[in-house]
This record gives sequence, structure tokens and C-alpha cells, in this order.
Amino acid sequence: MRISILVKTFLILLFSFSLVFLLSMYISYERFSPMYIEENIKNVKSSILSSVSLIQNGEDLENTELKGLSSETTFIRIINNQLTEEIGPDFIDEADILDFVIGIYDSPESIKDGQLIYYVDLSGDIYNINYIYQFELGDYLIVSTRIQSLQNVESVLNNINITQSIIMMIAITLLSILISINISRPIKKISLYAKDISNLKFTSKLTLKRRDEFRDLISSLNEMTFNLKKTYAELHEANQKLTQDIDFEKEQEEKKKQLIMTINHEIKTPLAVMKGMIEGMIDGVGRYKDKDKYLHELLNQIQTIENITQDLTYSLKLEDKMKYENMCSTKAIDEHFSALDELAKQNMIKINKKIEICDVCMNEELLLILSTNLIKNAILYSTDRQVDVLGEVIGKEFVYIVKNKGEIPEKELDKIFDSFYRLDATKNKKPGSGLGLFIVKQIAELYDYPYKIFNDNGQVVVKIQILIKK
Repeated sequence: MRISILVKTFLILLFSFSLVFLLSMYISYERFSPMYIEENIKNVKSSILSSVSLIQNGEDLENTELKGLSSETTFIRIINNQLTEEIGPDFIDEADILDFVIGIYDSPESIKDGQLIYYVDLSGDIYNINYIYQFELGDYLIVSTRIQSLQNVESVLNNINITQSIIMMIAITLLSILISINISRPIKKISLYAKDISNLKFTSKLTLKRRDEFRDLISSLNEMTFNLKKTYAELHEANQKLTQDIDFEKEQEEKKKQLIMTINHEIKTPLAVMKGMIEGMIDGVGRYKDKDKYLHELLNQIQTIENITQDLTYSLKLEDKMKYENMCSTKAIDEHFSALDELAKQNMIKINKKIEICDVCMNEELLLILSTNLIKNAILYSTDRQVDVLGEVIGKEFVYIVKNKGEIPEKELDKIFDSFYRLDATKNKKPGSGLGLFIVKQIAELYDYPYKIFNDNGQVVVKIQILIKK
């Protein structure tokens, strides 16, 4: 059975205080009367011993300290067995003095202290204490004192003690309760606080107005809670990051599987065409007898497969190149524009370019791949003779926009960034792997940068928002 610390402390204190109180009452009750008699004997003995020298020098008993003793005390001086001086009540006849002396000396209950011997006798409620001091043989000083017993006094004291005991027990009980509460309250509060910590609840803070060891304990607990909270937050953050990394890896792995399956499908067609052409040329069947003409077509099919494999290589290695702490200048777009200019000339396209120079949070190689694919796609699919390339700083972002004349059916816009996706109107008429915009999408999603493609007044607009380095 569980007992709270408040009850335990209260019972221990109540038992301890009560035991000490009852023990002190018992000792005082048992020792009160004996101590009273002992103190009286001590005073009489002291008076006798201090007066001995005066008495031997012939001083009267009235002129010694003995005179100051109780009025119930008798003093008798005997020399050569004759009573020579007597002070106080007459309690013994002169004829009986010798027998009185002999009786005290012969009594086994008599107490001898050097030349002084005394005997205590309780008669009724009266203590008779008789002392005999022997100066020499036949020369004695007899002192006899009567003391009223303390039975009546003890009765009164018992009544007082009962009342006092009740009051003291009430006081002890209240004191035990107060001390128990004072000890158990902080312990209970600390226990509840520790339970919250065990349940990973770090919202509360332990506060107690104490100036003892509990204050140091509370400070240590608060410090420990702070460290636990900090460590738990770091661990939680690390777990979240690990979960995100695992989910990201799973997602990328799934994308790679899908990509490989798509690639397998896309490559099968040119491979089948190539196989049929080669077999026809080998057998010299029909139109394939003109090998020079169809070798050129065969080269185009090989170029298609090469483009696919090249873009695939880029796609699979993007994650390895991406680092969040990377940064580069948009000046790199201008510096690596020669190949795009050449492609534009081949397609009789003019590129209108206006790019602000700034530092962006992106790997330079990935920025160039993104820019090249966007502009290349715009050149190949523009329906007039120009392409607009605009890069401007807006707030904390570098907004990169590529425009070309044309229009994408609304139902096709959501699919345009998928791998190997081509518009029906242009399918198989334009060179390329079908991975250009898919790679752009991959790069933007690696950095979590917003991207979109939309139609705007007869133009196809691609917009990427890249964070500027602070």
C-alpha cells in the first residue's frame, strides 16, 4: 500500500515528539520526590560538615549554620553519652538517646559518609531523616529533620501534567502537521515536475520560494530541464531531417525507376527503327537499297539516342551537384551564352537578353543547365523569330523569365514538365530528348524554388524564382 510522504513525515514526527515528551514526563514524575529528598539531605549534610569545626571549638549550635535549617529540625549535642545541648522540637528522651544512636549504627539501611551517618525512614507521609556525626567516641552531634511527603503535591502536579500533556499533544500534532507540509509540499511539486519531464512536457518551470537545500535542487532541476529540452529539440530536428532525407531518397529512387522505365520505352522506338533500317540495307530490300540516304537517317536516330543518354546523365547526377550553401553569380549566364547564340542563328532566332547581375543561392553548373534548357526549348519551339530572356531582382529573389511565341493547350500545361513529354503538334518534328523541362523541374524542386509555365497573350512564359544570397 502506497503511503504519501506527508503522512509518513507526520507520523514519524508525531511519534518522535510524543516519545520525547512522554519520556520527559515519566522521568520528572519518577525523579521528582527522590530528588526533593536528596536535595534536602545534601543541604543538611553540607550544613553539618561546615559547622563541625566551630562546634569542636566550643561554639554553640545556635551560632552555626545549623540554625538556618528547617524549623522541623532537631539538633542534639552529646558528650560522654550526656545530652549537653538541644535545639528544636523534642522528639527523643535523654534515656533513649544511646539506643537511638546504636540503632542507627546497626541499621543495614543506614548510609555512612566518613564520620557522618544518616538514616531515612518513611512513616505515613512523613520522611524522618536522622544524622549522626561522631567527633570521637562518646561525642556525637545528632540532627533529626522531618519532611512532609509530596503526595499532595504530586497529585496536584499530576493534574497539571494531564492538562499540560493534552495541550502539548495538540501542539505537537499541529507542529508535526506544519513541518510535514513544509517538507512534503516541495517534494510533491518536484515529483509532479519530474513526471512532466518524463512525459517530455517542458512548458512549465519549477519555482519555489525556499532558502534551503531545496533551492539548489530546484535550480539544478531547471538547468537539467533546459538541457533536456535543448537536446530533445536538437534530436527532434535531426530526426525530422533524417525522415525528410529518407523520404527524399525514396522519392528520388522512385523517380529514377519511373525515369528508367520511361527511357526504356522511349529508346525502344528508335532502336526498332534502326534495326529495321539496318536489316533492310543488309538484305537490299526495296527502298533500303539506297544506303547513302538511309545511313543519314540512321545517324539521326543514333543522335536521338545520344541526346537522351546525355540528358539522362544530367538528370541522374543533379542531386550530387546540389548543395544548399552553394552560391554563384548570374554573370555566368552571359559568360556561357555562345552555344545558345549559335543554336539561335541556326534556327534564325534573335535572343533579346536582359539579365541583372547578382549572387544567387544555387550551384553554378545547375544554374547554367537550367538556363540552357529553358532557352534551348524556347528556340526550338518558338513560332516567330525571337526569344526574350529576362533576369531581374525583385525583393529577395532573382526572377528568371524566358518567353517565346506560341501557345500550349491548357490541358497540356500540367504535363509539360514530365519526362519525355512532347506536344502532339510538334512530336517527332523537333530534335531533343524530351528531358529538358523535366531537368528544369528537378533543379527547381531540389532547391524548393517556385517554377511555372503559362500562356500570356500569345506567348509561352516560363518563370523561375531563385533566392538571392544575403
